Amino acid sequence: MKFRVIKEDKTTNARLGVLNLNGKKIKTPVLWLGCMIKKKPRPWEYFDVNTIMVNAYEIVEKKIMINLIHEFLNTDGLVMMDSGGFQLMKKNIHITPAKVLEIYKQAEPDIGVVLDFPFNPSDLDSRIKRWKKTLKNTRFMLNNSHDIVLMPVVHGYTLEEIKRACDELKDITNPKVVGVGSLVPIVRYMKTSNISELNGMNTIKFMIDAISIIRKEFPDAFLHVFGVGSVATMHLMFSLGVDSVDSMSWRMKAAYGAIQLPGVGDRFISPKNGRKQLKEDHLLEKCECPICINKSLSERKNALDNSKHSTFYNRAIHNAFIFKEEEKMFHKALIKNNIIKFIEKRLRRTKYYKLVMDFITPEQPSQHRHRTF
Repeated sequence: MKFRVIKEDKTTNARLGVLNLNGKKIKTPVLWLGCMIKKKPRPWEYFDVNTIMVNAYEIVEKKIMINLIHEFLNTDGLVMMDSGGFQLMKKNIHITPAKVLEIYKQAEPDIGVVLDFPFNPSDLDSRIKRWKKTLKNTRFMLNNSHDIVLMPVVHGYTLEEIKRACDELKDITNPKVVGVGSLVPIVRYMKTSNISELNGMNTIKFMIDAISIIRKEFPDAFLHVFGVGSVATMHLMFSLGVDSVDSMSWRMKAAYGAIQLPGVGDRFISPKNGRKQLKEDHLLEKCECPICINKSLSERKNALDNSKHSTFYNRAIHNAFIFKEEEKMFHKALIKNNIIKFIEKRLRRTKYYKLVMDFITPEQPSQHRHRTF
């Protein structure tokens, strides 16, 4: 695995890079489309998708027999496999790091995530114990990984915990790739989150500062943040210097009846219960996804209409396409030194806007350009 930063933005922490892994090359920052192993639709069967995220939890829970994950999914792209730590915790299912390694060795994903133990922010003793277990798993899996590229994961619900986790991880390894867990869910549930009490700061401010600490501690590492929900959150992460995110929201939003369009939130062809009806017809008319292409506006709406049966697949493919197109738009803005305007446009209607704009500072010297492992 080789990761190289080729350009750093002068006004944000965003950076453009190239990841070379198993003979494949991708531009970063990158979005991995989260997919269910045995469920359809598979977006890569409709358009080019070079990064896919799956979860070992499915293999454990449903006892799926998989030898080679690329063959099973019928993809030539990169596949990252999460250990399923979060889902296993919720279901109270016990699995050993040795078992996860066994799954990785059979499935041969391009990147396997270390078996981690996500935290409960309200329980300090539990957080300490779970982090110690995560460190123990990290040490064991790295020592027994053979040729598998493993991603260790940093957790923490205070800035002190984040810094300590980075230091303790560095005592074990000098990682080429680092994952960040526990952060995005706190934003999703920020109204009831304990983060403000723990840190004495706004939840989003904590997330911004936490990412900054991890980025500083591992300046050359390929940095991944788990469980990004919306396109807006993806852009936030990219602007903070995150190289990689994953999301299954393209599918979940489709199941909810929502479609995605550039620069706006969820939209519904047939709104119910106060949901936002599609008014941005001009954006839908420009869509070039496999579902919309070569169709009139009325045909597009009919294909995506949440009130009609058998339109879930159409919305899912459309949403996945929009997510990946937004990734490309971020790349273009970064190359053209236009990230500030792009971020302002994409985040101005979101809860992130003010704090992100406050975070962005004028010209900062670039310190880590053109580095390679």
